[in-house]
Amino acid sequence: MTEKSMSIVKRSQKEYPLADLDLTGTLSKAWNEGWMDEYSDNHFLIKAIEGRLENNQAYYNFDSYYDPFYGVNKDNFQENFCINLSHTILGFMHFFGERKIRTFFTDQLSAGKEKYDEAQFFRALSEISVLRFWIQRSKSGEYEPKINGKKNPEARFYCNNGVTVDIEVKTPGFRDFDGIYEFAIPLVLLENEGRVKFTSYCSDHSLNGLMPRVSKLKDFLNSAAEKFETVDHINHMNILYINWTFSEVIESGYEEALSLLANPENGILIHKDIGLKLGINEDVYDKITAVIVYTESVGGLMFGDFRYVWIRRSNGMPDFGIVPLHNGGDLFKTTGMNPDEINSKGTKPFPIIYYQAKDANCFDDLCQIVCENILLSKDDDLLSRNET
Repeated sequence: MTEKSMSIVKRSQKEYPLADLDLTGTLSKAWNEGWMDEYSDNHFLIKAIEGRLENNQAYYNFDSYYDPFYGVNKDNFQENFCINLSHTILGFMHFFGERKIRTFFTDQLSAGKEKYDEAQFFRALSEISVLRFWIQRSKSGEYEPKINGKKNPEARFYCNNGVTVDIEVKTPGFRDFDGIYEFAIPLVLLENEGRVKFTSYCSDHSLNGLMPRVSKLKDFLNSAAEKFETVDHINHMNILYINWTFSEVIESGYEEALSLLANPENGILIHKDIGLKLGINEDVYDKITAVIVYTESVGGLMFGDFRYVWIRRSNGMPDFGIVPLHNGGDLFKTTGMNPDEINSKGTKPFPIIYYQAKDANCFDDLCQIVCENILLSKDDDLLSRNET
């Protein structure tokens, strides 16, 4: 052992900074027993515990339109985030068993350890938020059940209503448009000519014309289908959650994913022929009961509570959409989320474009370009070019 390595003091050998506030003692236990010894000093959780979380991207990426009501601010966020996470982890240990959750803590939540990746950490937080919601609706469950060889969903729940539900959670890391502040994105698939017209028009008017991230959705769908087993969608359901929070559009960011999946013209889950031609596997349509897309809020992050996606905006809609592939009539009883509230015609129209610019003069022209160039299933030769 070198003199340098002997001089390094492990985190577990230091006093836990929030010992007086951690009423459940779970984070204190994790700290003292070395679960966080290999975490990077730049890790979101370590900085929050030590009161060093300043100007973090996450705080600004979470919509805080109702936070004054709850008193959430940068001064109290850090301690409250840690206290609530400690309470949540305690519930996980009781429900899934300490051994499984310790492994989750040291592996997934560490987010790469010395090679820390904050996007990976927020993927783990998304998983925590969704699974906590299902714990409250279930009698028992298994974390990472071994049902499909080496590939398995996040968790299996034996719900209070007698239905078994397997859950998979996906959270994309968005770096596509870094440094781009004025942009327009079509939220439906376009013909090749329409893609050229859209981007050319934007370029001519000093806008960034960008294409939606349909390839991310394709990858998430295919990955989830590989992890799920075949079910009857009545007594056993497979639910995929997609957290679209960190897109460039903070308000209602999930609408990009929802429209690509379920818009009536060429949504890739509604129009199976289009989805298959884009490279979505047949198993997606057979195995997945429903896909739920959502955006988180700073309150949801701080309290670790998925139910914050039900908070309604000025348009009267919550921050999620649910796309049923099977047994849509029974989804509400099991998930607590009503597909009809979001997707029925006349209740929640699908947006066709995101537009973020100081000058609104281009909006109508771009909408017209989108409407005139929507990709239809007959355009077989054009489908492969809509991968972005």
